[in-house]
Amino acid sequence: MIDRFRQSMSIKIVILVFVFLVLVGTVTVSAISVSGAKYMGSIAPGSSDEHKITVGIKANEDPTDVIVEVKGFGQALNKGYTSLELADDKSAYSARTFITLDNTTIHLEPGTTKTIKATIKLPQNIGPGGRYAIIYVSAIPGVGKSFTTAVQVPVFITVSGTSQTETGSITGLDIGEVNVGQPIVVTTSLKNTGNYHYYHTTNAVILTDSNGNVVANMTTSPSIDAIIPESTVQFVTKPEVKDLPAGTYTVNSKVLLENGQLLDEKSATFDVKTAYIPPVTESSITITPGSAGTLATPDGRYSVSFPQGSIVGDAVVTLKSYSKDKLPAAPTNAKLGTTYFEITGLTGLLSKDATVKVPYSADDLAVAGGDASQLKLAYFDTAQNAWVILPTQVDSQGMTLTTTTNHLSVWAVMVSSSTTGGTAAVAAPGATATESPMPLTIVLASVIIAVIAMGSTARKRK
Repeated sequence: MIDRFRQSMSIKIVILVFVFLVLVGTVTVSAISVSGAKYMGSIAPGSSDEHKITVGIKANEDPTDVIVEVKGFGQALNKGYTSLELADDKSAYSARTFITLDNTTIHLEPGTTKTIKATIKLPQNIGPGGRYAIIYVSAIPGVGKSFTTAVQVPVFITVSGTSQTETGSITGLDIGEVNVGQPIVVTTSLKNTGNYHYYHTTNAVILTDSNGNVVANMTTSPSIDAIIPESTVQFVTKPEVKDLPAGTYTVNSKVLLENGQLLDEKSATFDVKTAYIPPVTESSITITPGSAGTLATPDGRYSVSFPQGSIVGDAVVTLKSYSKDKLPAAPTNAKLGTTYFEITGLTGLLSKDATVKVPYSADDLAVAGGDASQLKLAYFDTAQNAWVILPTQVDSQGMTLTTTTNHLSVWAVMVSSSTTGGTAAVAAPGATATESPMPLTIVLASVIIAVIAMGSTARKRK
């Protein structure tokens, strides 16, 4: 009887493992490689040029069919190149109709390559500047392939003997919402109003107060992507701003070419309604089991004190800012303040509680209706998909909050009248298991363990 049971259990486990392998499986990918992945050349009106693209796959790949297409040249706001279909390719500087391919579909056996020739012929009356297109190379989905790869070959054509105009216009200058503990984000939108592309553009941003004093400035690294005629792109900067009193400020934004030539300049004002405190400065410390240690920011406002023996092995622990946009919603019985941060470096719990001390801001206090006693420190428990609001000591004179914890995670100042605190997790609205499912491997492993456990119980009963 026991042997039959064991045989039955073995069959069940084999079936579960088979289902696991089918669902998780080995993913086969058509990882095509391309040489000649960019064309930059000068062609006179009425003349032509050729460009060869060699496509291949590795010896361990499946046989692959590849399609090659000529598409329009688009550009995303982040400056990345995108391919455009016929209906969307409306640029006066498109080269799509000037390019023909000697073959548009090829078949590749493992470890082989094939070459495609693109012929570029410009009309006599093409006009000045540059012309642009993308040759799109992609593997055709087939048996055994769960997804395919694609390569965009950008085509940059200079119409030789004509003038190239490099101009640009700032079409937008936006200063995001100014929140305590979050970076001030300046977004500059620039449109290429010339007839030619340009590389290595930079964005210089200066913030000044009402008296003209510079409170922050920064210049971006030169852009690695070209900006194509008629395209609008964005430069996003986060100047390092110190504490700012309430008031009106001015931001000046300039976009410059590599040689320092000014493309355009624009200014705008913005208001800081309450005293602004910048994001926490990222700081790290190495903690060892044999000694205590304190992780503190350079200004001393944030600190995490680890007692001796709080960890079982050396670890680098980091305290850094956390984006408001990524923050989980507050639980139903609480409200989020304006101070958020993250402590990283450990995947498990501390052996002994650490002491966390952070400042709260006037904005945090405003969320609490001026009642500092309602301010609490809370961390987000990803395992429970819920906030944990902790008992918190409030120093209203020093405007600091202090608590103890064995959990390093995303943290926030919360407003809550609850005095229960403790380790009781408070679920965030909408945070359900279906929105944050366990990995498939864990689920199936749990099922297998459960089946084995049932088998063990049944044997004991027999």
